[in-house]
Amino acid sequence: MGEEATKTIQMRLHIASGERSWLHDARLASREIFNQTIRLTQQGHTRTEIQQEVDRDDFLRNNKCAVVGKALQTWDSYQSLLDWWENHDDSDGGKPTPPSTDKSGAYPLVMAHTEGYRLTVDDDTNRVQVRISPKPYKKVTGHLRGEPDAMDELRDAITSDGVDVGQAELLYRDGVYYLHVTVTREFDVPEPGTADTVVGVDINERNVALTALDRETMRTKGTLVLDYGRVKQERQRYHTITTRCQEHGKTSIHQKLGDKEERFTEWVLHRLSRAVVEFAEQFSNPVIVFEDMSGIRDEIKYGTYMNRRLHKLPFHKFETFVSYKATWREIPTDTVDAYYNSKTCSCCGERGYRQGRRFRCTNDGCDVVQDHADRNASVNIAWREKVKLDGNTTNYRTHKTQPQVRLVRLSGSGRVNRPTSSRSLAEQGVLAYG
Repeated sequence: MGEEATKTIQMRLHIASGERSWLHDARLASREIFNQTIRLTQQGHTRTEIQQEVDRDDFLRNNKCAVVGKALQTWDSYQSLLDWWENHDDSDGGKPTPPSTDKSGAYPLVMAHTEGYRLTVDDDTNRVQVRISPKPYKKVTGHLRGEPDAMDELRDAITSDGVDVGQAELLYRDGVYYLHVTVTREFDVPEPGTADTVVGVDINERNVALTALDRETMRTKGTLVLDYGRVKQERQRYHTITTRCQEHGKTSIHQKLGDKEERFTEWVLHRLSRAVVEFAEQFSNPVIVFEDMSGIRDEIKYGTYMNRRLHKLPFHKFETFVSYKATWREIPTDTVDAYYNSKTCSCCGERGYRQGRRFRCTNDGCDVVQDHADRNASVNIAWREKVKLDGNTTNYRTHKTQPQVRLVRLSGSGRVNRPTSSRSLAEQGVLAYG
């Protein structure tokens, strides 16, 4: 049975006819509708009542419904976060604040396809033509520009019966208008049990470790560590600034900083998740496997500082990003138990200990002296998936020789290969054997 996945394609808008001021006015109206929707929601009004209350003559009715829906999604996200905060014993990160209702800047114009905007492919030029209705009886037309692969994907979505073109958001950055278009299609994602390659993913505070194992021989096909320590650093920086401002009664900065932090985090997570899927895609018939973290966080009581660090890490969002990108490539995902993956030797199964990024096996009969701790955990995750799929727990474990760990850091220019934090450890192949 097919599985649906939605993807956002980002394009630059080149305006050929119509007034740019119409687009600006519509985005300002969107902000007013958003603010009013949040205020009415706080007062207990239903969606139908809100739709009637925010109706206005200078704004397309279909666009109004789309903006209201976006505002209600924002409110639901806030309510979910608030429920978690109220039910958590050590909710020391500060009570979540509701969406702002006093911002005066522009808001993205949200539109439904064929109603608020329409995309077509010109047969002569092969350009993607766009028509936007920012106001009743007002049209802005032009064409879209973007990366060749993204353009081909968008053309396929417009012309194919098997792909649905959904809502779009009109944004403005640095003097350029952008159109973010969502497309949804159905994929035939195979079951995890049919996989030939098991890719274990270990997510921790600073990096994501990946190891691909051959399901039949358990030989390591590849290993990679993706460093995202900047997310941790930026979140700590924003937390410090917010705390100091709150101590001096400057609470208005909280929302602004929170938006910046969220945008930066999502920027990194999208690139991380893309790298994970690209790593898995190079192997034959893979399955991507995560640790099942449900219930783990609630059981951990490290104290105020450590709990804030742990609970603010976007583990679930990262898994969601990887899962939908994997679905788009028709790669299945799965989860396994999370207990002691980083403290169990991936070769003999004995409980060892880790110090920083190094894991040491305490079994004198095991040829492994030390390993990269996060890679060791990712191997265990892959192994547990094999046990889960095959139902066979015999014969620990993987081969003794593992390939060198490659560390990739994400920077502003993309992914950059760098040496590992312990170069001599990497050059030794991580493992020592007698």
